[in-house]
Amino acid sequence: MLSLYLFLILGFIGSGHCIGMCGPFVMGYSIPAKNNWYSHVLYGLGRSTTYAFLGLVAGSFGQFVQGLLGWRSMLLILAGAVMIYLALGQLKILPRKLPSIEQYKWYQKSVGRLYAVNAWYRTYPLGLLLGFIPCGLIAMALSLAITQPLAIATLGMFIFGLGTMPAMVGFGILIQKLKIPKLERYLAMAMLLLGTLTVWMGIHRLGWLPAPPHKSLLMQLHRVTLPENPHKHPNPDAHPSSSPSHT
Repeated sequence: MLSLYLFLILGFIGSGHCIGMCGPFVMGYSIPAKNNWYSHVLYGLGRSTTYAFLGLVAGSFGQFVQGLLGWRSMLLILAGAVMIYLALGQLKILPRKLPSIEQYKWYQKSVGRLYAVNAWYRTYPLGLLLGFIPCGLIAMALSLAITQPLAIATLGMFIFGLGTMPAMVGFGILIQKLKIPKLERYLAMAMLLLGTLTVWMGIHRLGWLPAPPHKSLLMQLHRVTLPENPHKHPNPDAHPSSSPSHT
């Protein structure tokens, strides 16, 4: 699906950002002469697993909003508004403050214990824990996941994590050497555009605006379709293409 490619692109382009943010953590668990390549892979898989869990949570929330409450349009508007806010924060136009888990002592102690262990497999649980540290890139990916079906949201966030792994195993350095200017700025601008179109799509579903450009492409990207509950009254917010055809 189109959204899975977008998750991968988000992770891959943002892998340069991961070097700056996760680099100190990688240096912290690296042990001279014992730091094998698979320790970085395990760390990346741990983070990807956490991202998949977060995608499951985000997708579940989206399913609740559009399935039980019937607020499909509001879901798109909410997701698009979050994308716009995060993109403007990435561009340093708006302040951006994300909730942090690092302030909790149990979290600090858990991470500290893993750093103190020399077992080769410790980097996977370390990646699991450190994957919960918030950043704008993860929040952008989750704002996309919230509009996806549950399986796509979960798999997409795992793929997003895989896309960031090159930075952890060294390929992110090559991206920097290519000297592609301001990749993250371009990514933020793309997310700003996508967020604007997503909000537009939500308002269009309410009947307040004409269809946005590339409506069919947006519908492929935001597959928020769910089978309608036959016991509920028809929902004026539902799009005709999302209802099963009747003969």
